[in-house]
Amino acid sequence: MKVFKSLALALVLFMGMANVAFAQADDHVVTIEVQAINEILIAGDVTLTISSATPGSDPAPATDATTYAVTTNDAGGTTRITASTDQNVAGLGTGSGNDLALSVTAAAPSGGTSAGAVSLTTVATNVVTGMAPVSEAGIALSYSLTATAETGQVTSTGITVTYTIVN
Repeated sequence: MKVFKSLALALVLFMGMANVAFAQADDHVVTIEVQAINEILIAGDVTLTISSATPGSDPAPATDATTYAVTTNDAGGTTRITASTDQNVAGLGTGSGNDLALSVTAAAPSGGTSAGAVSLTTVATNVVTGMAPVSEAGIALSYSLTATAETGQVTSTGITVTYTIVN
């Protein structure tokens, strides 16, 4: 019986050492990075139709609105949103006047500043400045189209407005 107990004890000790002998560890490096994120999404298209005027006055402006969402992680304080059109709106009228104007007022996300009503041209113009890192949706974009009687008529024309986040 003593021999059996001794063998059993030796077997238990050997099994314990076997586990220690086969145990191992390893490690590795996990590389992380958060790159610059500058995303903007316009919610939908707008339609601006000037169709009436008070006799003796220029046509009534047309207005419409949509919203935008923005995410930026730039902490530089110089982040801004610019807007430009793909064509010269002022030159679209059929009359002698060069007075057709498209403007936008972009509300600013938290931490930014709106530039107010901005005339849109083919040159990128700031509509929001001084943005802090933000992730926000449902921000107002309000458009206005103005014309004078001298503008003449303009057939339905799609104008692409491009918004760009600039650091």
